[in-house]
Amino acid sequence: MASALALTVGIASADVPKVAVDIAPVHSLVSKVMNGLGKPNLIIPSEASPHEYQLKPSDAKAIQESKLIFWIGEDLTPWLTKSLSTLPKDAAITTLLDADGIELLDFREGALFEAHDHSDHSDHDDHDDHDKHKKKDDHDDHDDHDHGKHKKKDDHDDHASHKVEGHAFEWAGMFELSAGSYKWSFAKVNGEYADPAMKMVILESKSIESSEETAEKLLESNNSQNKSHDDLLVVSDKAYTLNFDGGRDVTTFIVEIEKDGNYTFFTEHMPFEFEADEHFFKDIAGIDVEPVSQEPESGHHDHHEDHAGHEGHGHGEHDPHAWLSPGVAKVWLNVIAAKLSEKDPSNASTYFSNASSAAKDLDALSDEINNILDPIRDEKFVVFHDAYQYFEKHFNISASGAISLGDASDPSPARVKEIKDRVENEDIHCVLAEPQYKVGLVKAVIEGTHANMAVIDPLGVGLEAGPALYDKLIRNLATNLSKCF
Repeated sequence: MASALALTVGIASADVPKVAVDIAPVHSLVSKVMNGLGKPNLIIPSEASPHEYQLKPSDAKAIQESKLIFWIGEDLTPWLTKSLSTLPKDAAITTLLDADGIELLDFREGALFEAHDHSDHSDHDDHDDHDKHKKKDDHDDHDDHDHGKHKKKDDHDDHASHKVEGHAFEWAGMFELSAGSYKWSFAKVNGEYADPAMKMVILESKSIESSEETAEKLLESNNSQNKSHDDLLVVSDKAYTLNFDGGRDVTTFIVEIEKDGNYTFFTEHMPFEFEADEHFFKDIAGIDVEPVSQEPESGHHDHHEDHAGHEGHGHGEHDPHAWLSPGVAKVWLNVIAAKLSEKDPSNASTYFSNASSAAKDLDALSDEINNILDPIRDEKFVVFHDAYQYFEKHFNISASGAISLGDASDPSPARVKEIKDRVENEDIHCVLAEPQYKVGLVKAVIEGTHANMAVIDPLGVGLEAGPALYDKLIRNLATNLSKCF
């Protein structure tokens, strides 16, 4: 009997699909629905910015092995689009911002916001029933590289002017690589290569700085190995001279890594100069591989004029921070249960039961948060960036402005002054910082005023990933806000 029970449990467990989730708050919601059946994989740690996170090989592997992906959407993580496009046909991708039953909000323009009419939002749960805005059908297909917006070749003629100051290389990037084969490609941009050839050095190293001296000697040496299209590149004590085939739109080299580790590539020119429609470095499955560090740090952005997109808000058309509304989270719980049930019908009743229980918990959480916020309902506060509209709308509170235009850009001095003046002149008592961003900007705003500073977190930094994270995240946000006054 015991053996039969064990066999049944084993079969049920085997039926549970492998699941990957983009950010910690959504991971928590998925964990609630899967409770007792399995655990989803978290792609982006809570301490990292979702806009700029660089996938590790283990992350890419987890995505490729998953049968079900839950993510906010490309409004939050446009760079993830490429990885998801390479998934097997039997993998299902759920874009939560596309779910029926939620209202998508546009970013508020300007440093200062118009006050909400609280009377319009007395019933906090009503926010779940609005029709969502229609998303653009013609949204760019590419990810964060924003290919095709390169500067013309004329801007790159004097390559020496781009070199990292004091060094023989123009760019260096360190990658965390697993053993295996990779492809490094150079493409024509505007009909021609940025240069007909380029030197490159590949070294195993713990950091860029630790291998700079060796790389410079190799790059300056006349003893380099000539390589052409489809040739093999390995870690070597010699520089490579890469020759680009003028008869091809793309010249590709195969990079072979013998063992897991950190590897630094030193290049005479910016590799981004040779990007047309595809990222320059990919693994054998065609997934983009990004450096964990690079010199210069801003090199990538300098070569993509419109990288930030949408006037500095980040990357998307809409404000993607919808998870901060428990009302939206309730909608998503049912979506998650339905998608899991499609992949695993034998456990459908458990998924929906878990979702129903979690929804009741969120109702209780909303009541608790409303009690916390009641004493400060009409108080004025400023946020670091415009990420809290969904939270504000659900709980009937209103931010007065945001220091930063978006979570992917720094504010101008004029914008900081505008916010500071409002704090001084309008008796604003609270300015909110975030653990992922520069606290110095907040200190500059409150200096010489009577305003307090508090730290609130939309992602769950320091919280253990799992079912309990979402509730703790929302509770901490409300508690820290209330303590600011």
